[in-house]
Amino acid sequence: MRDETTLIEDILKGDKEAFDSIIELYKNRLYAVTLRMAGSESKAEEIVAGSFIAAYQNIHTYKNSGIFSEWFYRETIRFIQKETFSSGKLLPEEYIQFFNPNYLEIEEAIISLNSTNRLEFLLVNALGERAEKIADYLEKDKELVEKRYQESLFFIREKLLAVSKHKTSGECLSVGVLTDYFDAKLKGLEIERVEDHLEFCPPCRDVLDSLKMEKKSIENVIHTPKLEDTFNRKVLGKVEPYTPKVAKHRTWKYQLSVIGVLAAIFFISAVVIPSLKPLAGKVATYMEYGTIYNVWTEGTYKATDKDLTFEVTGVDIDPLHMIVYYNIKNEKRDIDMNNSSDFDFYETTAVRIEDEDGNIYPVEVSHPLTGLYNGMRQPTGDQKEDEALNRPSFAVKAVKEEELPDRFTLRFQFRRIQNTSGNWEVEVPIRYDKINKSLEIVELDEVMVIDDKIEIEFLSMAYGSNGSRLTYQVRFREEEKERLGKIREEAEEVEEHLAGYWSQGNFIHAGILAVNQDGDYMMPIYYQSYMMEPDSEKPIHQDFSRYYFDYHSYELKGKEEAVGKYSAEVRNVQYEEPTFISLKLPLEETEDKLLDMDLDDIKEVRLTVEKLDHSNENKNKYKVTVKGTKVEGLSHRQYHWNVVGENDEYLEVSYMGHMEESSNGEVEMVNLEVVTSLDETNILLQSYGAYNYYEFEEGEKVIPLFEEEEE
Repeated sequence: MRDETTLIEDILKGDKEAFDSIIELYKNRLYAVTLRMAGSESKAEEIVAGSFIAAYQNIHTYKNSGIFSEWFYRETIRFIQKETFSSGKLLPEEYIQFFNPNYLEIEEAIISLNSTNRLEFLLVNALGERAEKIADYLEKDKELVEKRYQESLFFIREKLLAVSKHKTSGECLSVGVLTDYFDAKLKGLEIERVEDHLEFCPPCRDVLDSLKMEKKSIENVIHTPKLEDTFNRKVLGKVEPYTPKVAKHRTWKYQLSVIGVLAAIFFISAVVIPSLKPLAGKVATYMEYGTIYNVWTEGTYKATDKDLTFEVTGVDIDPLHMIVYYNIKNEKRDIDMNNSSDFDFYETTAVRIEDEDGNIYPVEVSHPLTGLYNGMRQPTGDQKEDEALNRPSFAVKAVKEEELPDRFTLRFQFRRIQNTSGNWEVEVPIRYDKINKSLEIVELDEVMVIDDKIEIEFLSMAYGSNGSRLTYQVRFREEEKERLGKIREEAEEVEEHLAGYWSQGNFIHAGILAVNQDGDYMMPIYYQSYMMEPDSEKPIHQDFSRYYFDYHSYELKGKEEAVGKYSAEVRNVQYEEPTFISLKLPLEETEDKLLDMDLDDIKEVRLTVEKLDHSNENKNKYKVTVKGTKVEGLSHRQYHWNVVGENDEYLEVSYMGHMEESSNGEVEMVNLEVVTSLDETNILLQSYGAYNYYEFEEGEKVIPLFEEEEE
C-alpha cells in the first residue's frame, strides 16, 4: 500500500480511489467503537460512513508535518461522538452473537459502562492508543480520561472476569499488586519484588496468566464485528473527486481598477439611482476586506452545492451569544427547516472564529434554536410574528469571549446539509469593537435545599440582548456525603470490586428552567457542553434564548422583544446512589412469598417464581417477579438489578423489567425470565446502585433571578 502522504497527495489531485486504502485501514476500528455506542448495525455503519465522508471532505486541511492517523481520528471520532449522542442502548445479543459465554459477559460489561466511560474505553482498545492520546482526540483532560479508563478496566475485571475470583494463599501478593504489575504501573524495586515472588508462587503466576487471557478476550470481543467488503464502495460512491481551489492573485493594478470602477458606480448610483444605496456599503467593505460582502442584502453571504444553497441572512451579537440567522433553499424540492439533525453544526470546523493573523478562537455551536419546538407550533395568523418565529437560527458562543479581537471573520464550513454531502463555505466579517457589550449581571446568594440531601447554589444571572446565562452549582450536603461514603466503605469491606463499579455513576444533575414575568418558560440554548455529563465540582452554565414555549406541549409560543426579568424553576433533580443488596432467591414455585429485604423506600417485598417450559431439556427456565409497596417520600428510586448464579456465574436472562408503579403504590421491582442448569437451586439478586429522581410541580421550587425593586 502507498504511504499515507502519497495517498493524500493523490486524493487532492482528484484520485478519489486512493481513499479506498484509508477506508480499509481504519473502518473496522471505528465500527467496533460505533456499534457499541449506537447499538444497531445499520445505524453504526451509517455513522462510520458519514465520518469517512466528513474526513474526506476536510482532508485538504491536513498538514503533512503532523501524523495522519492523529488528524484522521480527531476528524472521525468527534463526528461519531456527536452522531451517537442520542442513540439508544441495546442489549449486546441484539446486535452481535457469541458462542463463547465469556465473550458475551465481556460485551455486556462494556455496554453497562456509562456513555462517557464506554466511549473512552472502546477507543483505547479499538484504536490501540493510550488514554492520554484519546483525551487529546476528544479535547478532554488527560488525567480524567486516564482515571476513567482505569475505573472502567477495574470494573470489567472485577465484575465479570476470572481474576477477581482467584483464590490465593496468605503469602500470595494481592490481586491489586499483580494487576498493577501486569499493567506496567510498578517501578524499580517494586517490579523486582513481584518478579522474585512470582518465581516461587504458582498461584500468583496463574493470576498473571488469567490477566493475559482476559486481555486477549477483551481484544477479541472488541475487534469481532467487521464491516462488509462492499462498505468501501458505498463510501466512495458518496464522495466527489477532489478539485483543489486555485487562489487568484490580485495585483495592485487589478485592485485599483476594481475600486475605481466601483467608485464610479457608487458616484452614479448615489446621485442618479438612490435605490442602489446598499452598493455604497459594498464599496466600503471591498476597500477594507478585499471582497464585496458585509452588507445584509439577499445573496451576500451564501454558498451553493448539490442544488442546495446555504445563506447567512443575519448575525446578532452580544457578549453572551452570536445569533446566526440562516436559510436553506433547493430549487428541485421543498426543504424541511425543522429537520435540524441533518445539519452538521457540531463538526469541529463547521463554525470558526478567525482573526486577521489566522488565529483560531474556540467556539461552541448550539442546536438550531427553534428546531425542537417549531414543528409543534400552530400559525398565529399574524404574518410578522409567524415569520419571526419561523426564521431559522442557531447560536455561537466564544469559549473565552474576553479574548476576542476587535475584528474577526465568522467562517461557516458545512459538509452535510439535509442528508446531502457537499461543500458550503461562507465567510462573514465582524466588527466586534462596534457591538454593544453591556450586560446586566445579577449576583445571586441563594441556596435551595432538596430533601436535606442536595444543595443547589444559584451564583449569578447575566442578561444580554440575545439571551441570558444562569450560573449555578449542584452538590450533596455534607451529611449526605458522609452517608454515601459510609455505604461505600461498609460494602467495600465485603466486596472490594465495588469501588470500581460505583465510580461509573457518580453524578448529580438538576433540571432548571427560566420563567419570565408572564409565567412562560424560556427556551434553553443547547450548546455542546450542555450535552456532556456535568462535573459536580464545577459551576454549570445554562443559557436561554429570547424564545418562550409551553412546557407541557413543547409548542413554541413567541419571542420576547427584549430580555426581561426571569425566575429559576427547578423541575427535577436526579443522582446515582451506591447500594449494596445481595439476596438469595430459591428457584421453587411460589406466589407472593414475603422476603426478608430491608429497603428504605420499599416495604412488604414479595417473591413469585413460576417454572416455564423450555426447548432445551438440559436447562430449566423460570419467570421471577419481585414486588413491593412504595413508602411515601419525595424521591423515586430505581435500582440497577443484576442476576447471577449462586456461585456468581453468568445466567441467561431473556427479559428484565422493573420499577413499574401502580395507582395503589405497588411497585414491580423485578420481572425476569432466567435460564439455569438443572442442578441450580438458587439465584442471587444483586444491586450495587440506584437512580434517584425528584420531580416537582410547576411553581413549587422557584428562585427570582433579578434584584427586587425597593418600594
